[in-house]
Amino acid sequence: MECSIKRFPLGLYSQTVVQAALEVRDKVRSADEIAEVQISTGSTAVRLMAGDPEKWGPATRETADHSMPYTVAVALIHGMVEERHFDEACLRDPKVLALTQRVKVQASKAADRRMPEAMLCDLKLVTRSGATHAATVEYHKGHWKNPMSDADVEAKFRSLAANVLKPARSGRLLERLWNLEGAADTGEIIQLTVAD
Repeated sequence: MECSIKRFPLGLYSQTVVQAALEVRDKVRSADEIAEVQISTGSTAVRLMAGDPEKWGPATRETADHSMPYTVAVALIHGMVEERHFDEACLRDPKVLALTQRVKVQASKAADRRMPEAMLCDLKLVTRSGATHAATVEYHKGHWKNPMSDADVEAKFRSLAANVLKPARSGRLLERLWNLEGAADTGEIIQLTVAD
């Protein structure tokens, strides 16, 4: 009963951080207005997701999806973090890379005290005009204390399946998965996972 789901396709320790970025995103008209993004979170999250220079200029999907600065920049620019944001075009996008450089990350003793029960993130967005906008997230959407709804889970499934399954097939698969306990033949479910 304490199982969590990642809402976004990125490292677990950046889930609350990206959610906090999305909460302040509508406070600015454009990412160009952002002077700096200040993040305070757990020291483990900082070490794993922002502890290496490559996190500020990821060259591969594997580095990018474990880069707190990169995923925050993507969230602020695009309003979401999806699989497509780890493609070559986004990895080389000058706007994303420039905003990534304006992200500052530090460890927080308060967040460390809350680990592993919560993944506390305090985020402050500072605009070029000097205005500040803040968000605090303890439990990301998908954490067992802030669960995703069935509609949220279904939307995530459909977005991930869209690259490999036609909508009709993913719809049938989803229906079977929602009713897994009544399945007479799990082989049918396996067959539905074969890429179109």
